[in-house]
Amino acid sequence: MGLTHPAEVELARLIATAVPSIEQIRFTTSGTEACMIAVRLARAHTGRTKILTFSGCYHGHGDSLMAGLPAATKTRLQTDFSAAQAGKTAGLPDLLARETLTVPYNDPAAIQAAIQRYGTELACVIIEPVAANMGVVVPEPGYLGMMRELTSHYGIMLLFDEVVTGFRVGRGGAQGYFGIKPDLTTFGKIIGGGLPIGAVGGSRAIMQRLAPIGDVFHGGTFAGHPLSMASGIATLKELDAHPPYERLERLAQRLVEGLVKLSTRSGVAIRINRLGSMFTIFFSESPVRNAQEANASRQELFAQWANGLRRSGVLIPPSPFEALFLSSAHTETHVERFLKASQDAFKRIRRPLFHGALRSKDRGVPHAAD
Repeated sequence: MGLTHPAEVELARLIATAVPSIEQIRFTTSGTEACMIAVRLARAHTGRTKILTFSGCYHGHGDSLMAGLPAATKTRLQTDFSAAQAGKTAGLPDLLARETLTVPYNDPAAIQAAIQRYGTELACVIIEPVAANMGVVVPEPGYLGMMRELTSHYGIMLLFDEVVTGFRVGRGGAQGYFGIKPDLTTFGKIIGGGLPIGAVGGSRAIMQRLAPIGDVFHGGTFAGHPLSMASGIATLKELDAHPPYERLERLAQRLVEGLVKLSTRSGVAIRINRLGSMFTIFFSESPVRNAQEANASRQELFAQWANGLRRSGVLIPPSPFEALFLSSAHTETHVERFLKASQDAFKRIRRPLFHGALRSKDRGVPHAAD
């Protein structure tokens, strides 16, 4: 807005109190804009230009963040991490694409190789701490901690995109859940109760590079819009007054266990990746730890299942790579209805590829949900 107002300060204080890595915050109009500003800040603060992203993660449609190679073109340990050969979208110059490197998610050797080769050129590593745009993929134990150590050693800024995970997996977001402190964090519509909003936050030393104090420009007529601020304040105060996380954990666990039993009876193997109220059902016999493994799942079986749910009056995202979420509005009744619809949908799946039961602990509920 043209002038700041008290609601901006109040919402900023609520976020900073909940997320320990944040001392100052700048509001934007969307998560996409927040990620764009975060990358610009990292480049200004480090004096470097390259950024490192992960196949299957999504950080909005800013040019630098759309320039990585598609997951299908990546090899597990390629030696050339340049994305100049093929951008994710038309309209990106090769010069810009060459500044964005992409490695597989949950592959420590790949990120170590990339940082060892390009460490002195990298401004930042940006990651969804729990991936939610290749379906839900939970980081392997120690993966984020290793990333924090590597980036600190090479003077690279670590950016957590918590547009999905912020205030969803817990009051302190994924960084609070895993105990990792990034240099910058981005948020999206969650902090506005669903209204248009985004934010980037971090230490004062970094955030004060933003104009008007510093030399990194950011502007936006609707940044800090009073309606979004009011909605965000009400939402975060409600989360503090009535934390939903334990109840959502129980509901999600009940739903996942029910789906595993139903799929076993139907002879259709699934893997369910979950953390808190976030989950994805992959039609696969194998674990799903990255975009390549997500792409290898039986997407046609997912479509049959999703269409079966729809015929029973249950609507889910039609893409197998969209995360599913439980909210505080959901109840045991909704879970039972979802399971009943899934039972009917599993029975209708044609030519099931997989037969026989898999042990529950091998059926894809990752470490974070055990």
